[in-house]
Amino acid sequence: MDKIKLLKIRFIAVTMTIVTIMLLIIFGLMLSLTKRRIYSNSLKMMQGVADMPIGMNRNIRPEKRDRNSSQDVQLPFFRVEVDSDGNIVDTDGNFYDLTDEASINSLVSEVLSSDEKVGDLKDYSLRYMKVNSTPFREGDMNRNDGPKPESVPGEVSESSGTGIDKETPPAPDGDKKERVEVKNPGSEEAPAKDPDGNQDSDVKDDKRPEDPGKDKWDGKSNRLIVFADMSSEIATMHNLARNCIFSGFLSFFVLLAISIYFARWAVKPVEDAWKQQKQFVSDASHELKTPLTVILTDAEMLRSKDFDEAKKRQFADNIFTMSLQMRGLVESLLQLARVDNGAVQNVPHKIIDLSQLLANEILTFEVIFFEKGLMLTENIQKGISIKGSEQHIKQAVEILLDNAQKYSDSNGTVNVSLEKSGSHKCIISVSNPGAQISEENLKNIFKRFYRIDEARAMNHSYGLGLSIAQNIVNNHKGRIWAESKDGLNTFRIELPMA
Repeated sequence: MDKIKLLKIRFIAVTMTIVTIMLLIIFGLMLSLTKRRIYSNSLKMMQGVADMPIGMNRNIRPEKRDRNSSQDVQLPFFRVEVDSDGNIVDTDGNFYDLTDEASINSLVSEVLSSDEKVGDLKDYSLRYMKVNSTPFREGDMNRNDGPKPESVPGEVSESSGTGIDKETPPAPDGDKKERVEVKNPGSEEAPAKDPDGNQDSDVKDDKRPEDPGKDKWDGKSNRLIVFADMSSEIATMHNLARNCIFSGFLSFFVLLAISIYFARWAVKPVEDAWKQQKQFVSDASHELKTPLTVILTDAEMLRSKDFDEAKKRQFADNIFTMSLQMRGLVESLLQLARVDNGAVQNVPHKIIDLSQLLANEILTFEVIFFEKGLMLTENIQKGISIKGSEQHIKQAVEILLDNAQKYSDSNGTVNVSLEKSGSHKCIISVSNPGAQISEENLKNIFKRFYRIDEARAMNHSYGLGLSIAQNIVNNHKGRIWAESKDGLNTFRIELPMA
């Protein structure tokens, strides 16, 4: 049984190893894909925010709120424009307090010290993106070459978050749009150009959001730094990781319980076969031990000079009888071994006239039944045929008839019948009067070496015949069972018809 336990443990270990690997892969992919998707969405939002004019997010007037809502902003953010020397030119954003210049300067210094275009400031739960600043501000969007929109009465011009820039009204003659910018003394640079001579397009480059690349600054133009809040992303990933760990442990223990159950179910046939093998060896040894003991004892008696010739003849007869019993047992064991090894499948199957086969077997056994004072009657339906091995079907019928003549009551009547069961099956029945068989014995009667009582061993019964018959019937895709009621014991074989 230690080997069976070891087999169960190995089954569970292999199963749970596979389950653990699958869970790690599934939850790992879930976490990785979710983080990648959130990161990609964050960068897309920041790119969209970077493309908006600086100052657009000072949501003071209703029309500005309408413009901002069209940008599909999902995360709290703020923006800082810096010049080539790293000085703050302008800020905007409506989710943060931008009056703390010391904190903003600290953030800008840390961002400018990095060569990456996009990075994370984990101490502040912020993500940043650096792009070249656009050459116009939000106030310039209203100054076109056409007529000037009618001004709002009492409207006061707005200053930036830092109070550095102011918007100037357009010239009355409708000249080109202008804006006042704070620049370094003596410097008037045009917007940065890319290698192809086009206006810088860092915000709208062809790179994927997942691969923003290095910061490409020409060292002259102003830069815009977009800061986006990461707290919701961090909280989402922490919650997802916690849920994955909880779900993983729960799934592991649930699958462990299922694995233990299925280990018992999967190993049960092996365990049953192991028990049957041990029982078979034990029973066969016991069956052989008794006649061998008698033979050895009688052989010793024959060698003794203390017995006359009559006694010695009796000892010799006992040896002969026990030898015949051993031969019968060995032949039964060989038959059982052949059936177990697929002897039925190896024999070519052909169409058998079962009605005629059964009639011939009854004719053969009539003499044996007559000598024992038993009546043998038949009720055989003609024209029933099956496909199978004739010699093995004949052997199964002989086993049932032999059991009937051995265990039938004296002067009893044994009935043999063959009839159709439905349109595709037939049933062979052999019934004899005898002592009623209990339900437990009916369940175990087809087991190897099983006998209802040990006294039957004296009648050359080894408990193998019905087991051989069962194997033959099973190999013909049929079934065999026993019934016992009203003082009548009946064995039935159901087979598919040809």
